[in-house]
Amino acid sequence: MVLAFDPHEKAAHTYWLWDHTHSLASGTPLLVMDMYEHAYAMDYGANAKSYIDAFFQNVQWDEVSRRAEQAKARW
Repeated sequence: MVLAFDPHEKAAHTYWLWDHTHSLASGTPLLVMDMYEHAYAMDYGANAKSYIDAFFQNVQWDEVSRRAEQAKARW
């Protein structure tokens, strides 16, 4: 899953990247969370909820905001 800045809409949107090959054309990734099993199975088993909770507890939101401001400034 990717939170990306869409330069055409001048807004951030969430995108599901099916099979690691699809993405927003010209989009700037702001935050990426790998939800395929290989990302969490070793540490969390089938407990994807705990993986997601841990992921969001560790996001550096100031960095995400900085990336968003940079993306907006480019367009």
